[in-house]
Amino acid sequence: MAYLRAFAFVWAMAFFVILVAPFQALARRREWALQHGIQKFFCRTMCRIIGIEVISRGGLNGTAPRFVVANHVSWTDILAVASIEPLLFLAKSEVANWPVLGLLARLQGTIFVERANRRKIPAVNQALAEQLRAGRDIVVFAEGTSSSGAGVLKFNASHFAMLSDLAQGPDSLKVAVVPAAFAYFPRVREGGAEPARFDVGWYGDMTFVPHLWSLMKRGGARCLVSFGEAIDPAVFQDRKQLAAIAQNRVEGLLARSSAGGGGIL
Repeated sequence: MAYLRAFAFVWAMAFFVILVAPFQALARRREWALQHGIQKFFCRTMCRIIGIEVISRGGLNGTAPRFVVANHVSWTDILAVASIEPLLFLAKSEVANWPVLGLLARLQGTIFVERANRRKIPAVNQALAEQLRAGRDIVVFAEGTSSSGAGVLKFNASHFAMLSDLAQGPDSLKVAVVPAAFAYFPRVREGGAEPARFDVGWYGDMTFVPHLWSLMKRGGARCLVSFGEAIDPAVFQDRKQLAAIAQNRVEGLLARSSAGGGGIL
């Protein structure tokens, strides 16, 4: 099965890059709604090939534009949530240079940030603000890195600052902050026991190809994407306070998801 998954993965990536990507680039350039359909179809297809069943809980609350903040377990988080909603992402600059995946990220309009260069934060925040003003929903993995998914790392408050800036001035824009949590579980209980967390994390010094191969050999994962109630950033004058509240909400969502497999098994 793993070899079939690997073959299907390579074939699907090649098909998309060679035949579909040019249409996606054109659709994005001309703002055709088709771009969202292509994104969702691609992400759903890749999830099926890898062996990840995506389950959404709570729905994307609030009205667009929304600033979705989430924990980060693996690159598969992007496939999972983009298979549900048409979203833009903020990613570390290294992603832009990844083979194939970097091209796909650029085609989706991903905004890239140099995590180690804080002087670039204002320019990144301006790019985020422009997309929000255009009515687009953006996903930010506020931990700044991926982890095992067992808990939530401290949220970086750098990108929360521009939300209060958007809410001020003559062209003020109210942006809802929506917490979201990713949790992975096996599809089948083992021996009738409560399902343990399914570790698909890509973090630390892991390299991509061995990680992908390990995931394909295991397969059979369920990704529960939980959305929480929208937060009004106007209530919080301090970006660090807003980031802390958002982190607390994500931790709550993750805890409920993890309890007994989130009730999905």
